[in-house]
Amino acid sequence: MIFTDYYKGQKLTDAKSRFDVTTSTGEYDFFESFLINKRGFNVGGLSFNCVSRPNRWKGKKTDLAITKGSSNITSIKRPDIENNFAFGDIKGTNDGCIIVFNPDFKEGGINTIEIFIARGMRNDTNSLWNLFCDGELDHEIERLRAKAVTKTVTEKRNGGLSAEKGE
Repeated sequence: MIFTDYYKGQKLTDAKSRFDVTTSTGEYDFFESFLINKRGFNVGGLSFNCVSRPNRWKGKKTDLAITKGSSNITSIKRPDIENNFAFGDIKGTNDGCIIVFNPDFKEGGINTIEIFIARGMRNDTNSLWNLFCDGELDHEIERLRAKAVTKTVTEKRNGGLSAEKGE
């Protein structure tokens, strides 16, 4: 198996770039510790941001990046801007990833981001991209989606937790 982990983020707040993890395999230690929310909405849950990539970042020019706070997780490389998928590598690891946006993202904006992690594939993201585009990883994608667990997302109001949100 090439893909080892799966995280699905959804826009659950009015925040412009925030995506809360609503479904995951929960086994990628880097995300489990780095993406944790320490305050505000969904304390104890996981979230990330999808933002326009700042010009000051070095390396290949891309339009978008997945971040947490001011730290970059991956720049999003989209060789075919007509498709709703992209690839990247997880900063500070040897891992690559495929990123899938909701199919109607051009009309309604990005509302869902799925991240499929391929551990140890940082230097093979182009090959990973080709396998993905050719449909050769579809069975792995479906296996990870089926294995993933839906997370409970809680809203913090007036100093307490309330209003659980799910898919």
